[in-house]
Amino acid sequence: MPLLGSRGKSMLSWWRDKRPSAVEPMQGFVHRRIFDVLPEQVEPLLNPPIERWPYPFGATKEGWEIESVENMTGGEPLVLAMHRFVETHGRVPSWPDVKAWMSEPHVLPTFVGPAWQMYHGMQEGLRPTHKRWMMAITWRIGKAYLSFLREMDFLSRMIHLHGIPMRSHVVVDSVLKLDFWYGRSAVCLYIKNDYHQRKVSPQLVSGHVHDIALSKRHKVWNEVARASDGDLENLADAIRGENEGRLAA
Repeated sequence: MPLLGSRGKSMLSWWRDKRPSAVEPMQGFVHRRIFDVLPEQVEPLLNPPIERWPYPFGATKEGWEIESVENMTGGEPLVLAMHRFVETHGRVPSWPDVKAWMSEPHVLPTFVGPAWQMYHGMQEGLRPTHKRWMMAITWRIGKAYLSFLREMDFLSRMIHLHGIPMRSHVVVDSVLKLDFWYGRSAVCLYIKNDYHQRKVSPQLVSGHVHDIALSKRHKVWNEVARASDGDLENLADAIRGENEGRLAA
């Protein structure tokens, strides 16, 4: 990445040394088919019927999340499982697709298998009910899926509606917290809330970092937050300016 700064390179090296077992499958993964996904293929997934949404109406973090499930690490990032689905099937998955995919034998070690191993290793008196543990697994996978949908909506619109051939890679996302880049321009998508702001420090890169903030407030319960057309148009204009000579207007 031409825009990667010295701090970003140091962070990447540190991460390789700390988690070598996670680095190899991510570095070796090749993204191809996500760049061919069209906006009209993603759009039906952004506001599906409630039965095809990860959570029932009114579900809350307090009622579904379990800290030990949220903090599980060691395997591949959940987002990589989503990308593997797209590369295998040539389309963005629905929520029923994700549930089935995460239970496939070759995908189980990513998250669901280790989560149930943790459950059965807990002391009897400290173990939640089977249903409650399943809800926590669903909560975490569902969050990763909805984040993936937001990113695929953004990527498909930027490439196919605004003519900016953005790129993305799971290593850049997981380690450097940069969602997309083109030339010397990087983009971070994030949800505004009371606890988190931007995903990445500009000190990680030597180029331009653009924030696209999405409201966390639901207009409709089963609806994915999207960047506005105006925000994307302004972003496309800015990226063209920063990469003059690389892109046609």
